[in-house]
Amino acid sequence: MNFRELSERALKFREERRWGKYHTPKNLAISLAVELGELLEHFQWESDDEVLEAVKDPAKKEAMADEMVDVIIYLALLAHELGIDLDDALERKLRKNERKYPVNTVLVEEIAKELGGEIIYVGKEVKSVSQVERLLGVKPSHVIKSLLFIADDGPLLVIVDGESRASLKKLEKLFGNVRMAKPAEVKAITGYAVGGVPPVGVPVRTVVDRRVLERDVVIGGGGRIDRLIRIKPGKIVEFQNAEVLDIAE
Repeated sequence: MNFRELSERALKFREERRWGKYHTPKNLAISLAVELGELLEHFQWESDDEVLEAVKDPAKKEAMADEMVDVIIYLALLAHELGIDLDDALERKLRKNERKYPVNTVLVEEIAKELGGEIIYVGKEVKSVSQVERLLGVKPSHVIKSLLFIADDGPLLVIVDGESRASLKKLEKLFGNVRMAKPAEVKAITGYAVGGVPPVGVPVRTVVDRRVLERDVVIGGGGRIDRLIRIKPGKIVEFQNAEVLDIAE
């Protein structure tokens, strides 16, 4: 049942009982808030664990469901009185949210929090290690580069520090034929543009140079070219299930 069908059924129920005269926008909005308050009573003074335990009781679960449905019915009736098509509005709002909160950008933020790191909002494009060095006052050895290579067995996310370069010779010895990915490939495979590729949250086989692990904290790409991530290198290895190898020169 979509909102349009729900509205039609609720209107039929209302008109059969001649209640339409009471359903002004103000009254419906107030009724919506009242029903929401009745739903909240099931959560008042309870912990999350207690609520999840209570909902195992079929009677309590049905009582919560009834309040939720009352909220939805009043919402559908209010939308009808205001000339709002909730199906269209829902689709439109979801598209807005997807644009406002791009999945890859938000993903890096949440992973950073979970791993005890942080996102640094620079406010300008950062395209080089030297820029990070000047902006944050850190040594190049504390900056990391997340580079995408294409090997015979698939893509590789290679992480080296700012003083080093990924050694193509060492990579080829370990993984066979290897080449640097093109910008379009980087975007297609990782979901991020060159310069913004983060060291975590990329579903690609990952290799971290040993020297990166010598630092307590490192600075890397933050998912966008105007953001950086501060994170412990051990957390990168742990989250990405990365291999730690000698791959720099």
